[in-house]
Parts: sequence; structure tokens; C-alpha cells
Amino acid sequence: MARPRSNMASLDPKRYSQNWMTTEFAARKNEECYEHVYILHHPDEERPACRPLRTAPAYDRQKARGAQFGWVNGWERPNYFGPLDAPENFDHDARSFRRGGWWSHAVEEAKAIREGVGLVDATAFTKHVVKGPGATAFLDWFTCNKLPKVGRINLTYALTSLGTTRTEYTIVRMKEHEYYLVSAGAWTEYDADFLRKAAEDKAGEFGYIEIQDVTSQWGVFAIAGPKSRDVLKEVIKDAEPDTALSNKRFPWLSARQIELGMCPVNAIRVAYTGELGWELHHPIEMQNYLFDLLEKAGEKHGMKLVGARAQNWLRQEKSYRAFGNELGRDATPLEADLPRFVDLEKDFHGKEKMVETGVRVKCCTLLIDGPDDADPWGREVLYTPEGERVGRLTSGGYSVAFEKSIGMGYVKPDFAVEGTKLKVKIMDKLWDATVTCDSPYDPTNKTIRVDG
Repeated sequence: MARPRSNMASLDPKRYSQNWMTTEFAARKNEECYEHVYILHHPDEERPACRPLRTAPAYDRQKARGAQFGWVNGWERPNYFGPLDAPENFDHDARSFRRGGWWSHAVEEAKAIREGVGLVDATAFTKHVVKGPGATAFLDWFTCNKLPKVGRINLTYALTSLGTTRTEYTIVRMKEHEYYLVSAGAWTEYDADFLRKAAEDKAGEFGYIEIQDVTSQWGVFAIAGPKSRDVLKEVIKDAEPDTALSNKRFPWLSARQIELGMCPVNAIRVAYTGELGWELHHPIEMQNYLFDLLEKAGEKHGMKLVGARAQNWLRQEKSYRAFGNELGRDATPLEADLPRFVDLEKDFHGKEKMVETGVRVKCCTLLIDGPDDADPWGREVLYTPEGERVGRLTSGGYSVAFEKSIGMGYVKPDFAVEGTKLKVKIMDKLWDATVTCDSPYDPTNKTIRVDG
């Protein structure tokens, strides 16, 4: 028996003989496909399929406090904290190409960190332990910055064979040959695969190297803001709690094992927001205990729960590059304007190609006099005042410190100079933008290093 040439052969020939895409057929197919294809996608959209898939223990607590979640590598992560009585469709209806209904909530969260104290769930961070007799030699070759001393941390990059950025790590040196690596939450398998393959290739040269993916074993809360030390003092177990978090005992860019209540914490004095703060890496099974402890201690200090959108704005005020935005396979660390994190005195993977490539483009931060109801998201084109295209944004948002739009992006090197006037296209119009200094908020890091 001859097989029909398509499923259309089974339809009524009288109805579909002339033009099978009749109104009735199209309506039926559109009804089936509308939600998947024929809808308007917004830049602040979070898709619902297969969610929630991976949830940290504090998920229900945060949801009860108004958290509106996004996802990263399957993890549910608060984007912002909306009204407690928000209907289920609140986030869906808040989406827009302009400033959505969520925007005012993110503004208040960003202000809380700049002016007081905020708590961010960063459990989705990727975490690896690298240890063994060959670990130090391997990581020294694998990354482009100097390795930290025991108890200290460093920001560094692993490069591709072409000298561009393969991934970014915060490296904590726990022991002489034991390291704790923290990287972007979206890239767990990506980072794990690269680490393991590189270690296997070098095992014969450097010796035994053990790599453990401990992402799901450790939860992370980031506490930041001028009052963050005050909150932690309320719960830290120490013979001298008033000095336990001082610069002398716990300096910036260091890591210490501390106890908060009954919870052991690997605390790292660093903050992606550029304020005084700590990352609190804790056993994930104790997360709810720690959440409750911090929430209670933070009450009298006005601590606010903060989501990823506010944090994204704050990191741009500090010109902190984000992997997948400013950092990636398109540009080298030197083109990202991060020479302070590259040690050219040592040999490392990708060094020769990185140097050979030179600086074709350069990353910079811009303050933008944009529309009063919209901000850039990244990927917007940058022009000279004369109309020449010279680059594009890689990130965008709103600055609570400067009360205007902010963005980061790549331009031709001659334009990456403080004070350069450019134009950025937002909502199909050109708006004035000015290249600012690196880290326009607190460029000397006085705030993040403050003693107490």
C-alpha cells in the first residue's frame, strides 16, 4: 500500500484540496503551538518548563518571603523579592522591554546593600576542590594569575588554546596543595569537563591531581553592605567576637573557618557587589538553620533579602566582569582590561596566543543618559556621535549610586578612554553615553576594605 506523502493526505480533501492552510486548520495548529512559538519574548523572561528542578533547602523560606525565581543550570535562584501577596502570574505580567513591574523591587534591594545590609542566595555557584601532590603545579600552569598563599584568595582565569578566556575562578588556597575553586553557576559541567581533561593531560608531568565537584555539597549566602559585619557579630562563635571580623584577623581577600551559631562556615571575605561583605559557604544540609539564624540577627539592622538582578546592577558599578557577558571565548583577559590578574612572568596555558593576539578591542564601563523608563540589557550597539559603530554593550542595567543607566561593553581601544562620549541604541533611539573610569563606584576600594 502506498504511504501518504504527508499527514495532510488524511484530511478531508473537499475541505483542504485548494488551500490546506485554511482558517480552521491554522487556528487549530496555532492553538497547539502558540505558547511555544508565537509569543513575544522579553529580555526579563524566565521560562517555566521543567521547573522547579534543583532547589536549595532555603527555597521554600525565600518563596514565602516573596522571592520571584529565575534559574541557572537548573537551580532556582531569586531574581528579586516581590510583594508577599503577589499572585502566581505576578512575574509573568511584570515583564517588559522597558522597566518591568519588578524594577522598583530591585532598586530597593540594591539600595539596601549600598546603604545597609543585604543577603543573597548564591548556592548555584560552581564549586570544585582540586588537591594532591600535583595540584599546585597544575593550577599554576592552568591559570594566568599568581596562586594565593594559604588562607588567601585570588581571582584568575583559565584560557583557551587561543588565549581567550575559557572560564573565571575565585581560588581559595585551603592547604599547601589543596584548593577550593568557585566559578559561575551556569557552567558547572563546562568547568568540570575542562578541569578534568586538562588534569588528565598533565598528570604525567605534575603528578597525582584529584578533582571533586562539590557544588551540591555546599550552600552559599553572600552578605554585603556597611552593616554586614554588625549582623555577623551577632552570631559568630569566637573568644573575641568584636575583633573576629576585623581587618587584622580577617583581612580582605582572605578565607577563614568560622562558626555562626552551630554552623561551620568557610567564610571568604569578598563581595560581588563591591561592598563590605563575606561569602558564607556552608554544609548544604545546615542551610535552613543558617538562614533562620542570619534572618533573626539581621532584623534589628534592617537586613533585606536581595536577588540576582540587583546584584547584577551593583557589580557593574564596580566594573566587575561577568563570565558569559564580558568574559568568554571572544576576548582575552587583556582585552577585558584585566592585566592586574595576568602574571606575564610565568608560563601558563594560552599565554603565547594571548600575547600574540594583542588588544583588538577593550572592555569599559559607561554611564548612560537613557530613557526614564528603560535600561539596556546588553548587546546594544555603541556609536560615535558621528554615527560610526565602534562596539556593543555586553551588560546593562540601572545604577542606584548614579541614578541613571549603566552598562559594560567592548569598543575599539581608542574609544575605551575615560570621558569619551558615545551613543547607545536603546528602544530604537540613540542616547548619550560616557566612558567612565574602571569601578566608578568606590574606585579605591575604601568601602570594601573598611575596618571594624
